[in-house]
Amino acid sequence: MGNYETFYQLHHKETPLILANAWNVKSAQIIEQNGYDAIGTSSGAISNSLGYEDGEKMPFDELFFVVQRIKASTNIPLSVDLERGYTNDLAVLTENIQRLVDIGVAGINLEDAQGEEIYLKKLHSIKNYLEKSNQKIFINARTDGFLLKVDAPLETTIKRAKAYQDAGADGLFVTAVSDTATIKEIASSTTLPLNVVGSPKLSSIQTLSECGVRRISMAVLLYRASYNQLDKLIKEVSAQQSFGPLF
Repeated sequence: MGNYETFYQLHHKETPLILANAWNVKSAQIIEQNGYDAIGTSSGAISNSLGYEDGEKMPFDELFFVVQRIKASTNIPLSVDLERGYTNDLAVLTENIQRLVDIGVAGINLEDAQGEEIYLKKLHSIKNYLEKSNQKIFINARTDGFLLKVDAPLETTIKRAKAYQDAGADGLFVTAVSDTATIKEIASSTTLPLNVVGSPKLSSIQTLSECGVRRISMAVLLYRASYNQLDKLIKEVSAQQSFGPLF
């Protein structure tokens, strides 16, 4: 079974896929060693760790270097946060996708912050290329209506979910939604496996599962928690004038 097939099946089990998001080889290896079924990357975490702001501020080549090292150093399916594709040129987008396929990446997140029209052009282009070249990669269609506070975000999300499914998306990723009633309505409106990020209001995996969520991501949260702990340790060493906090 290939990477795509394995990753696809993880979205169609009775229990949700819990996806921890890595930013370098070591974080990815720790995720794998602790029994997770797959690894996701976080663009925000990778960008920040390299000194860039999030939002495609880092060059694709630098993202690819990190992804390539993660894939070469782990054995479970890897999904890459591709933001908006790191280009508006469809030919370059195809090249980016092919580079990821070549190293064995199982899936991508592709976000629609530029709007539905541009997004559908990119999604159609990727799917057409993959079909013609007889290749597969799991496309998790990220829709940011709630995050960007568009008018009627629920209706917009449901409309986009149908359009993205018709265009060949494998999953639906809805950001910035954290109330159970809304999540249930979105989940019931589509047959695509629904992905959300855990939040302070909805941190229970069981609750999210009961809402119909099939994939739960940590996004940049694991990265932030790790470096908050590092910040705390550094401060304790300085305050105590002792290396004791490190042991």
